[in-house]
Amino acid sequence: MPPSGTGRHLGAALSAGLACGALWFLFASMILDVVRPGGVVVPALVLGAVAGLAVAAFCWRPGSARQIWGRAILTIGFHALALPAVAAIAFGATAIWPPPETADLGLGMDVFGVRLVGTPTTVRVGFGGFVLGVLLVVIGERALGRRRIPDQMPRPGRLPR
Repeated sequence: MPPSGTGRHLGAALSAGLACGALWFLFASMILDVVRPGGVVVPALVLGAVAGLAVAAFCWRPGSARQIWGRAILTIGFHALALPAVAAIAFGATAIWPPPETADLGLGMDVFGVRLVGTPTTVRVGFGGFVLGVLLVVIGERALGRRRIPDQMPRPGRLPR
């Protein structure tokens, strides 16, 4: 029998799975929409469903309610931190397959000889994902209460063990 106060929490696993599945859907649709506009719903949904199930299975581990919810929030935060990288990939893909509506937005730039073009929405999603990811990682770490490594240096006036 597990110790009292430990168990599994279906709500945390489902919440983390849904949030991370939605983030993976957003990742796939941001990148694939540049390559093939309008035809990305099914592959992005499949990728989001698989990622959501994997995250839910990861978060379906026993522990206290605080540990379980902290683990779920931390997982969502790490997934949200990937949004700026996805936005950068979408910028690079837009330079390869430029859609006509982004041709004159003034968001083009050259980085090391590579022309990057993007939409204002991509910039907002990347920045928002970074801020949300940092916030959720901080909250998740506080909830998990990670212990610091004890100081191994002897204190003055004490003999080492």
